[in-house]
Amino acid sequence: MGLDANYPAVTMNDPNGHVTVFNEDHLPIGQLGPPPFESASVNVTCRRKAWEDEDWYRLLSAEGWPFPAQEAYVAANETHELNPGQPYPIPQCASGCPIKLGQAAGAGALAIGAVAAAAAWRRRRRAPGIA
Repeated sequence: MGLDANYPAVTMNDPNGHVTVFNEDHLPIGQLGPPPFESASVNVTCRRKAWEDEDWYRLLSAEGWPFPAQEAYVAANETHELNPGQPYPIPQCASGCPIKLGQAAGAGALAIGAVAAAAAWRRRRRAPGIA
């Protein structure tokens, strides 16, 4: 897991310790740390308030951890900016979760489609037959 110079990065507060990486459901999926772990530093996209109203950094990629995830996070109180503000400051995450919003919109469209299909089927059943 190399660092991408085009994104901000965070590193562990304790270089000899470990930091748990969590998925979007706040389940552990891996650890940052010295060898044999992936790395002591990781790229992030933003900072957000989440579980127990604590700050978390969302990782650039959720891939490469022992357990699959759509999003990955590390606790802000266990990490700090690798190069504060240089060259990319870490922004606050946008409110709402695009994945969850997309899933809700998809379910709503499916429900509307089902209702429309049922209504069309009922109209066809009631229509007088054409001979």
